[in-house]
Amino acid sequence: MLKIFEDLLDYCHKHKVISEGELVLKIRECLNSLNDAEREELERKLGGDLEDLIFKSITSEAKISVFFPDMRTKINYQGEIFYCLPTHRYMNEELEEAFLRWAQIRSPLSALKSVVKDFMVRCRYQIENEMREDEYLEMIALKKDMYKNKHRSIHIFIFPSIKSVPYFVEEIERSKAEEEKVLVVPTEKTPAPFISFLREHDVDAMIWVADVEKETIDPFIGYPEDEAIENNFANSEQARRAVSVWMRKMQLFDF
Repeated sequence: MLKIFEDLLDYCHKHKVISEGELVLKIRECLNSLNDAEREELERKLGGDLEDLIFKSITSEAKISVFFPDMRTKINYQGEIFYCLPTHRYMNEELEEAFLRWAQIRSPLSALKSVVKDFMVRCRYQIENEMREDEYLEMIALKKDMYKNKHRSIHIFIFPSIKSVPYFVEEIERSKAEEEKVLVVPTEKTPAPFISFLREHDVDAMIWVADVEKETIDPFIGYPEDEAIENNFANSEQARRAVSVWMRKMQLFDF
């Protein structure tokens, strides 16, 4: 168990602010170093599920060892739960960093790419070019316009969260002016990250929201030129009504 104590202590002190989901995954990763017999013996001695006991020991006063890090300060930020050291005076930058770190874990770009590619194929597009950065993906989708005898071109940027978009505005704006531009981001637990984005940023591109679990895409901002795309959205009218409601609330209550 000493190695588990040390690994968790180092990880928590390194990041200082950690999302609930990230902490659970880190505990699970550390416990993988135990074999079945060792884990069963510890659970018998401690009287419960080891993963759950360690999580509570780190995030509450129900300590099973003084060697575990103390992260009992709980914060709700952008709809996600985070924990930090009680003696640490956290800053907004650290919460933002922890949110973006968790977004990359929770919504891997590979899963988002699969949903986007399937969606574009249903709309009769071909993916001609893919470019990958560590924080986002780019792809060019082409479709032959039978009436105008030319190709429609859509430049797609895929991000692990809408909170990631502001960091890459320059990259987005460098794409060709004649191309339709689309930013694809995953769903969030609450509308909070989307409301923050609407209040603080204005990007010259459409924004679509991908639900990886349901393998669907819906509009958030903007209307596509191609009717086939509109017809393949899962719930376009409902999604746009939700955005309209958020916009009205922002104007009336300024939150």
